[in-house]
Amino acid sequence: VDEPAADDAAAQLDEIAAELYALPPDDFTAARNARAAASDRTLAARVKSLRKPTAAAWAVDLLARDGQLAEALQLAGALREAQDDLDGAELARLGRQRRALVAALATQAVDLAADRGVSVSAAARADVEKTINAAVMDAAAAAAVMTARLVRPLEATGFDAVDVSDAVGGSLPGVPDA
Repeated sequence: VDEPAADDAAAQLDEIAAELYALPPDDFTAARNARAAASDRTLAARVKSLRKPTAAAWAVDLLARDGQLAEALQLAGALREAQDDLDGAELARLGRQRRALVAALATQAVDLAADRGVSVSAAARADVEKTINAAVMDAAAAAAVMTARLVRPLEATGFDAVDVSDAVGGSLPGVPDA
């Protein structure tokens, strides 16, 4: 496989995916199909394979595009340092700060979606919180969220790595294609 050509194709797909995932979920499928029809055969197949985002994933994408996740991801670095240092008091303080920040960001994501005419159910709001929390707890999840091309919610379970497979439309920086 010609590496530069593969990189160009991935970049082209990511660019199209970024445009599509910025649209409200109800507009996604028609716009994706139109983009696929306007693309060459190889790219068309890859565009056609992009999955419609869940409401929760789309709301988190809005936050990422809006630049609202930087503070959460700075906190994530501090959390991992405190964990490495095993500083109990600092871990407890940062844990409280994380929960408050995650809840506030989830509310903001739901509000951003509402501003664009998309309502987020209570279950989807819970998925928004889980996804933001996963991004704070796990570097790969943070990378997935920051693409603003998330198609499904993420969840951190304990200290295991967050499963980001099939979570992003297009490529995931730092993660080779499956």
